[in-house]
Amino acid sequence: MRRRTHKIAKVATLAASEERRFGEIAGRSRQHLDAQVDRLGELNAFRHDYAKKNSTSTAMSSAHLKDYHDFLHRLDTAVKAQQQVVRDGEQNLETHRKRWIAKRQRLESLRRVLDRYREEDNLHNARMEQKRLDDLPISQATAFGADDD
Repeated sequence: MRRRTHKIAKVATLAASEERRFGEIAGRSRQHLDAQVDRLGELNAFRHDYAKKNSTSTAMSSAHLKDYHDFLHRLDTAVKAQQQVVRDGEQNLETHRKRWIAKRQRLESLRRVLDRYREEDNLHNARMEQKRLDDLPISQATAFGADDD
């Protein structure tokens, strides 16, 4: 392996490790977002059930009605806060996803360069071997050819 091929191979190995790390970060970001979306769904469902259950009660004291509205207001505040958490999580995921894609594209480029360098190395080695064989005296070249049978 020629020197430049060896260097690019090292860089590609490091880039693969970095790409993998960024992929894991994006995956954790996706899991966090999914959990926050689930929590938002639970909050919405609870708010809907609470509002539906207590709206059917006709005989409510003014104190109970005030508590009911206060609690609905707190639920609405919690839902809005959770919606913001979800929006932030979506932005975070998009940022991590873009970084991972950039690392992945860099790795693919390095692998293409490495493949090209390896092909050039193989061609160079084949030419050197052919030159070495061409420089041998005819009697030795014939002996090598006889061994191949």
